[in-house]
Amino acid sequence: MDYNDIAKTLEILKDVVNALENADKGDFDKALEYLEKAQKVDKNNPLVLYVKGIVLKLKGDVEKAEKYFEHLENIEKTSLLSLGNLICLTFVKGEYERTLKYIDKLSKLSKSCYLSPFHKALIYIEFSEYDKALEAIDEFLKTYPNLTSILRQKAIILENLGKLDEALECINKILSIKKDDAHAWYLKGRILKKLGKVKEALDALKMAINLNENLIHVYKDIAYLELANNNYEDALNYINKYLEKYPNDVEAKFYLALIYEHLNKMDDALKIYDDIINKNEENGLIVKSSMLNKARILEKLGKIEEAVETYNKAFDNNI
Repeated sequence: MDYNDIAKTLEILKDVVNALENADKGDFDKALEYLEKAQKVDKNNPLVLYVKGIVLKLKGDVEKAEKYFEHLENIEKTSLLSLGNLICLTFVKGEYERTLKYIDKLSKLSKSCYLSPFHKALIYIEFSEYDKALEAIDEFLKTYPNLTSILRQKAIILENLGKLDEALECINKILSIKKDDAHAWYLKGRILKKLGKVKEALDALKMAINLNENLIHVYKDIAYLELANNNYEDALNYINKYLEKYPNDVEAKFYLALIYEHLNKMDDALKIYDDIINKNEENGLIVKSSMLNKARILEKLGKIEEAVETYNKAFDNNI
């Protein structure tokens, strides 16, 4: 390398350093000015192209950033740094087929890179190809076996596929790693509920709430199980906590009416059923169930004519 080449290299490095300093402070336009200056000296300098792609990505100019990483990939042929960025950028844009192409290329060059199986799993979930998603997740877990966020995703997929015992095993592994993971306790409760293990499900769901009281939706699940377990006062307590936050949840209001029925508070139950019937035409099944329950209560109260009229409405084909 002669003196002129050394001088050019130093000039480029100086501009790159200045660009990095400005980018680090959030002045992306100034950083790009330095990089464009460096490109006048060496248009296809790999370092300049890479840093320019990073700055454009940070600036939010995804299209231009992608262009520079592609250009660098074409020049270098095996630019792992460019491939990693192209995976992220095309994934964000929803261009999953291209993402998979870059993943395939990167995985052949760096088998331990977490980007490949991680993004592959997310894409296959998006495609509803859950068996392939599980394969990618298992590949990821070979490198990071105790990453609870990925184990949780695996458990959710297994649950959706109806593989409840495997899902539960996955959740138990998470809790062996991080016993205070509130969301894992919630998932455990949800899976146990599907397995028909009501008491264990309740214990898990209550643990989730104790760990994170902001998991408001869990109150509804607990209320349902307490109702099924004939613990009506407890069910009332939990459903009211849920309805404080989500007062328009029709299903939750239906649970509340059922609870009032079991507590022999028929007037309160009728009031809620009427509210559901009058305001929720789009929820046909719940409306019809509310009519049938209302008719049954009226029948018990001796209001036979009103009960018959309500039964007839419930069995009307238009409802």
